[in-house]
Amino acid sequence: MTKQPKTLKKIRPFEEVLQSYRDVVHESEMFINLQKELTEYKKDIENIRCLAIGSFSDDFPARYQLALLLELIQVLTEEDKTIRVSIYDPIFNETDFKYIKTAYPTWVTTETVDKEIFNPKSTLYFLPHAPLDLTEFILRTEEPKLYLANNIVQHTDRYTKSQLNEKYPLLSKLLNVLEAQKQKEPKKDPVSSASDGFTAFVSKRNRKQKSKYKFVEKRIDYESIPSNFSKCTIKTTFSDGKLLKDKPWVNSFSDLTMHVIE
Repeated sequence: MTKQPKTLKKIRPFEEVLQSYRDVVHESEMFINLQKELTEYKKDIENIRCLAIGSFSDDFPARYQLALLLELIQVLTEEDKTIRVSIYDPIFNETDFKYIKTAYPTWVTTETVDKEIFNPKSTLYFLPHAPLDLTEFILRTEEPKLYLANNIVQHTDRYTKSQLNEKYPLLSKLLNVLEAQKQKEPKKDPVSSASDGFTAFVSKRNRKQKSKYKFVEKRIDYESIPSNFSKCTIKTTFSDGKLLKDKPWVNSFSDLTMHVIE
């Protein structure tokens, strides 16, 4: 008995899959929100520097990140302006590079770029899943202004301030700048958790124990850390991440946040 050949499962072309991802991104509340926040900077953005995107030929999250990159390019491109793109990840494989070279031959795919062309003042930095060491490196060497990446507060919360300062001094200083700005914001009236006017009783002994074991952070001289920034504004956290979670892209954007560093 002659065996019948196995039926090959039809595989959708990569461009078709990518377009379907772009459609999802384009129609999302997340992207609508991002476009709104970029409006005041749109005329100044001439480049996009994309790092830590992952291998989009192998990785599901990276494909959605590439889709967002392509949608950003489309939104920022105007009749008299073409957006230059730099894209790189050390885990890019031959397929990734081949696709970029074929589909987008003008894109720069090297780790470093010409800073006169990719001027930080006119470049949108898109680092969807950057590790802290890369973030620190980019802050030090390229001094980005428009920074679409992991939320700096959430991304560093596993470190104490001393640990963060020792390992990533610029990130430490940037976090301190954000916290200092937040303290200057008008404080809301505290809302008592007890609606009947009574205050929960805490024994004198418990108060003493709490103060006895209170952890005191080492004082850090942030002014001694050389940097070009003195201000950092978080433009959007996408409704505290609600516009990012439980979406078709799963964890592609995690704690994505739009920062303006000045």
